[in-house]
Amino acid sequence: MNKNKKVVIIAVCVLVVLLAAALAVVYFTSADTTAGTKTVIFEVVSKDGTSKEYTLETDELYLGDALLEADLVTESEHASGFYTSIAGQTALWSDNESWWCISKDGVDLTVGMNEQPIEDGEHYEATFTSGS
Repeated sequence: MNKNKKVVIIAVCVLVVLLAAALAVVYFTSADTTAGTKTVIFEVVSKDGTSKEYTLETDELYLGDALLEADLVTESEHASGFYTSIAGQTALWSDNESWWCISKDGVDLTVGMNEQPIEDGEHYEATFTSGS
């Protein structure tokens, strides 16, 4: 077997191993979703610091879908995944650098609301945040 064929075979083997490793990482780090009815609390902390809790009873798998179902977000923002209005309150970056901080039990989410799986009994917060 010539040297070029050995290099190609080794390269293909390395590529297969790397691909398998990448697929394993995706499989084992992706969040699971649970089918069925869930009750989730979604707390909205307004600009003035007051809060209101919404109890969501849903069969949806993801937070964004449950919020859309409960009419707490709009269809167009849900479709884009970029939320500026939640529960009728708007936070715009162009208005004093305002935005919504979304958290679960006080810990900021690492994914968007459309990718956040929900489980029965969870508590989420949307906190109006502004200023630099």
